[in-house]
Amino acid sequence: MKILLIKPPLNRNTLTPTLSEPLELEYLASATRDYNVEIFDMRIDKKLLEKLEKYRPDLVGITAYTCEANAARQVLKEVKKFDSRIKTVVGGHHATFLPEDFIFPFVDIIFLGFSDYSFKKYIDTLAEGGEEESVENIVLVKKGKPVFTEKKHFDLNLDVLPLPARDLTRRYRKHYRDMMRNKTALVLTNRGCPFRCTFCACWKLMKGKYSVRKPELVVEEMAGLPEDVDLVCFADDNTLHNVSRAWRFVELLEKRKLKKKFTMYARAETIVNHPNLIESLRNIGLEYLTVGIESFRNSDLDKLNKKSSVSINNEAIRILQKIGVSISAHLIVNPNYDKSDFNQLYKYVCQMSLFRLAFTVLTPLPGTDLYIENHDRFVITDTDYFDFAHSIFSTKLSRKDFYNELANLYRKCYSLTRYLQTRFKNFGLFQKKQEDALISNLDRISLSKIMLINIFGIPLYYKVKNIYKTEPLISS
Repeated sequence: MKILLIKPPLNRNTLTPTLSEPLELEYLASATRDYNVEIFDMRIDKKLLEKLEKYRPDLVGITAYTCEANAARQVLKEVKKFDSRIKTVVGGHHATFLPEDFIFPFVDIIFLGFSDYSFKKYIDTLAEGGEEESVENIVLVKKGKPVFTEKKHFDLNLDVLPLPARDLTRRYRKHYRDMMRNKTALVLTNRGCPFRCTFCACWKLMKGKYSVRKPELVVEEMAGLPEDVDLVCFADDNTLHNVSRAWRFVELLEKRKLKKKFTMYARAETIVNHPNLIESLRNIGLEYLTVGIESFRNSDLDKLNKKSSVSINNEAIRILQKIGVSISAHLIVNPNYDKSDFNQLYKYVCQMSLFRLAFTVLTPLPGTDLYIENHDRFVITDTDYFDFAHSIFSTKLSRKDFYNELANLYRKCYSLTRYLQTRFKNFGLFQKKQEDALISNLDRISLSKIMLINIFGIPLYYKVKNIYKTEPLISS
């Protein structure tokens, strides 16, 4: 059997110039290595018909986040048009929570949840001529209607997963880079999260469970990564929740003397409660931490059920700056913001001396409490726009003014003027030997990189500023 696994084309609304390897497809490919399997990344190579003609697959599988759902459907439609005998299957976050969005004549099977085992079982069943209905956690599309098979709990043991089939994406790897143009590799160390944020689907996918891989397996995988990888990105939502496991990771990496730079997600309270752990991670290669700061107001954090506070966030930022670890701070922009709120957010960023920033518009992803409780308030339903850059809800400001404020927020935060002012301020504090002062490390962004961000950010600034012109608002 010949299997073609496809990563759909980039959403046309995408703002950030970053690409990560399709780790989910590499895992599925690894599980089905008994067959002839290939990965086709359409974010890089868009010649689908040429690929189909050359490879002639028996089955095509695709995965999609919500903002990729339309693109995934279009790909499967083209596959069926090319050859109706090809089995077409889809999985991923969006298909799991809204399988009805894939009930079309050009879709055969929908996979629900994590498909590490169900995909392999389905392929084996097909190859052996068995009954598709015997495979759990899938939806069969028959005569335009969904037929659900038995639902079973996912196997949470990540230690038995095969290593991702990275050799199948070798020809694309030069394109997998972060915003700073580092060549990246993704490594899975855990799944799920024990917290219950209203905007997050991670814990819903795992049904509230939190599962981890043995640190020994993580380090072994890191040791086998391609030599030209500049940065290892841990593909988790809460890498450091299990602190004893994190300390074991430090111990193993020190013992192996593995010279790899890496980045991961961490919650603010973990940083505050375990600064020595963060310092030890820095000593063995931690480049920066991604932290969901989310808001500068406690009332907003409470509404998001973040189970944190502004004071904890601030202390985490101070600790990271003191020990020299960069912070990639994620902050949520609420559609209810007025100009005063945008100004307060900017003042907070300056006050805390944050330079590696991501501002995401509050987005109700399918499956989240935010989606379930507010579905009737959406003013945009086209999933292409569920990309964290568009407001799915109505805005307090006019939409033109909202996106103008958002564009200006980015422009001011990444401005060369602000960067240089902070550098001069730091120099003055250092000269005065004010050891207790908060001296920013500028999140280790060099002058040359901030200049490049300013140059290449010009078209992005105007794209954000003019977003409102093309939004498909539904009539009230």
